[in-house]
Amino acid sequence: VPPGKPLAHVPSSATIGSRAVLRCSEGQGSPPPTFRWYKDGTVLPQDPKSSPTFRNSSYSLDPQTGELIFEPVGGSDTGDYHCEASNNVGSPQKSDVFRMEA
Repeated sequence: VPPGKPLAHVPSSATIGSRAVLRCSEGQGSPPPTFRWYKDGTVLPQDPKSSPTFRNSSYSLDPQTGELIFEPVGGSDTGDYHCEASNNVGSPQKSDVFRMEA
């Protein structure tokens, strides 16, 4: 079963230096989909240190649960976030875009 449109839970504001949890959920896909997160239209790599764009960010990303955890939140983490669910059946589905202000 292809995934439906995922639901992104993004805090509208996050305190710099604190922990922020962004969640992506989708209930229809079988097998259960994996999740990717995008910031300002750019996919977030699993390891922020691997990318010049995100090396100043400190986060952990779980493609299975759809959780994106910033610990700590930095000023550069402000942006427009959306997630994508895919499970190799049908096409990947994108969530709405939400802005998080650090």
